[in-house]
Amino acid sequence: MVIQYPPRPELSHFISKISLIRYEFDRSRLGPTNPFPPQPEQCLYFYPYDRVRCRNYANQTLEELPHSILVGPQLHRVDLTMGHNMLVIIVWFLPGAMHRLLRVPMDEMLGRPIDSTLLLGKEIDLVSEQLNNTIDFTVMIKIVESYLLKKAKGLKGTLPVEQVLASIIQNKSTPDVDSLARQACVSNRQLERQFKERTGMPPKVFLRLIRFSKAWLIREKDSDISWMKIAHACDYADQMHMVRDFKDFAGVTPGILQSDLERSSLRLQGTTID
Repeated sequence: MVIQYPPRPELSHFISKISLIRYEFDRSRLGPTNPFPPQPEQCLYFYPYDRVRCRNYANQTLEELPHSILVGPQLHRVDLTMGHNMLVIIVWFLPGAMHRLLRVPMDEMLGRPIDSTLLLGKEIDLVSEQLNNTIDFTVMIKIVESYLLKKAKGLKGTLPVEQVLASIIQNKSTPDVDSLARQACVSNRQLERQFKERTGMPPKVFLRLIRFSKAWLIREKDSDISWMKIAHACDYADQMHMVRDFKDFAGVTPGILQSDLERSSLRLQGTTID
């Protein structure tokens, strides 16, 4: 079960939505493992019940994640193995908003989930405990929103580049870098610095990630559409350019990633779609 909640108006300047995901699995079997390709969005996760094991292809590590993590910029696939009693609450930040909240350059968070308490303090543990002590989904969302309202008071100000990032993600478009610099009212060099600070990567890599993510979501929504049509819909020059992006971001070809996904009933990447 996946429920999407729009943020309350006081949070809409830095939060795009909050997702609640609830699953219970047969305890006589291992929890399912699901591939989770990288995506452009940055998120705050809560796992109040069972925790998740994560295989990170960026550094070839396998670890049990804390009850709350911050996931900044990612360029590689992870495999998530679920527990049997799963509740996941995801806070989706608007582009650049995690940097505004943490005041940390996002390239310092590239490729690894971070225990939320390291950057947000022990108050996160109290939020996780409160979430664990209720079964009412509405109350859970109110708990998370109450915490976010406190954090909203200390946000760093915005720059025009945030609007540019939002436009790219909302439209799923891939404009050229010169055009982005003009929209952000900065030079190409300044644009690269601002992108690394807010997305953790240069503009060209971020645009590639946007296109890859769009291709993967199209496939996840429609298993019958051909990869050639997907490549065309995502403005790839040809199918081989798309395959290259899949190898770079997911570590395997499109067909292999699809086969890996089909071994699990979960569709975690699909939670990015309203």
